[in-house]
Amino acid sequence: MGPGPSQEEYACLASSGHKDATVVECDVARSLWSLTKGWSEEARQRQRAALHRLLTACVAGSGGSIRYYQGLHDVAAVLLFAVGERCAFRLLTRLAAQQLRDATRPTLEPVVELLHLLYPILLQCDVELYDHIEANGIPPFFALSWFITWFAHNVDDRQQITRLFDLFLASHPLMPLYVAAVAMRANREQLLSCHDPADLHHALSNMPILGPGRPSADELAQQAAALYSTVPPASLRLSHGAGLQQSVAAAAFKVHGRWAVPEEPPPNTGQFAHNTVSQLQRLFHPNKPRTRAARVVAAMATATGLAAVGVAVLLGQLQQQGHMGPWGSFLR
Repeated sequence: MGPGPSQEEYACLASSGHKDATVVECDVARSLWSLTKGWSEEARQRQRAALHRLLTACVAGSGGSIRYYQGLHDVAAVLLFAVGERCAFRLLTRLAAQQLRDATRPTLEPVVELLHLLYPILLQCDVELYDHIEANGIPPFFALSWFITWFAHNVDDRQQITRLFDLFLASHPLMPLYVAAVAMRANREQLLSCHDPADLHHALSNMPILGPGRPSADELAQQAAALYSTVPPASLRLSHGAGLQQSVAAAAFKVHGRWAVPEEPPPNTGQFAHNTVSQLQRLFHPNKPRTRAARVVAAMATATGLAAVGVAVLLGQLQQQGHMGPWGSFLR
């Protein structure tokens, strides 16, 4: 990442003005409560001052290319506690331009696009829960804070959230969606018991990510990494690329061992696959909804890039049978 600015250069950036300064000031003023439990108010204010400098330097130092969003302060706070102000600045600057790039654009529309990838990921790890949420018509917007804050807004335990950050710093920008899916699976009993859409939406919006009786941060990371191997971002782009018009995270690539994103959204590569699956759906189920098995196969087919003939054969067999048969730490 380079040596970063000198002390004098950093102080200059941290005292600069920018168009999001008022929002940053308001967010910092009400921040750090969960991370500073037991602290004196004086100590908390000192940490808030450091957080304000960190955010200001990051946004002002971008020359206008990075926009602050409400939730970036949650990410910055975890980095600040973990590695200190100057190192946190270097990390946050890179994250704002790479892993979190879709959130630091003028609007959050690119992030909203990405949230629609959550359900295809969930389908691969819990078909019953996917069907339940789909049947109730719940959009994935409840996961917005999970994605843009890397769960820092929802997890109070500093050690546990730092472990999740270890994963996210070393992983593809979409990894928070994989963690979201396995966290939803861990809460499946509560979610499946909600039969009213309003109750289900409330349960999803207030769903505990960590806690007693649930997987630890390390266990969630391991499960998410396994799920990532099952349905990697490249397959999501193939099967659902038609809905990714503004976002860049799904097209991330590695440069010298670090994840980076393209400056502009890549050309749409998912429309052909989307149209092919739609045709297959109509072919095998012209007048009735698809079975659960057929839905799984349709999603898997586009994810793996199977030829249309192979998909047709597989779906035909299912209809006859009636069933479906190490990451490193940047913060230590």
